Amino acid sequence: MAEYMTINNNIIEAIYCGDVEENEKIVVLPENHEVRAGENIAFYNDNWSRKSDIELMQLGLIDIPTGFKLENNMLIEMAYVEKVIAGIEEMPPYYKTENNQLVEMAECEKLEIMQRQEKENYHRQKRDNLINEEIWKIQRHEQEKLLGLNTTLSDDEFLKLLKYIQDLRDITLQEYFPDFVDYPEKI
Repeated sequence: MAEYMTINNNIIEAIYCGDVEENEKIVVLPENHEVRAGENIAFYNDNWSRKSDIELMQLGLIDIPTGFKLENNMLIEMAYVEKVIAGIEEMPPYYKTENNQLVEMAECEKLEIMQRQEKENYHRQKRDNLINEEIWKIQRHEQEKLLGLNTTLSDDEFLKLLKYIQDLRDITLQEYFPDFVDYPEKI
């Protein structure tokens, strides 16, 4: 007894076992075939062995799994940046792609896309960081004075530093805050 199949519009309709009657829709199958009903005949080689999934992907007959790509006849996982570019992964906040790489946005680009509260938080955090970079100088100056030591800062430098820190604190009072902030020049 032979196995045979029927084909309709290049789709394997059914696989049968039994005596074969001549019919133009019937194809006799060899032993050890890999034919599956419901598949396109393009999935198979001339001897009715099934093409590999890689071949089927290369021919566009089956989809490449999400997050993967074909490279050198192999299915490999995409790099994170490739997934971002393909829209599979979400772009990290305040990053963009340039030359197929993820790069952090410039400060002005970040500010363009931030919502008002985000902008306020961003500028307050930046201001606080700038103040924290200088506050130790004030503390050292005051401690040196209390101990009766020569101070590292002159009285004029100390007052300029205090003014700089106050100007940083006052950035929230600027007319265009938080859309535009004019940071004071560091002493």
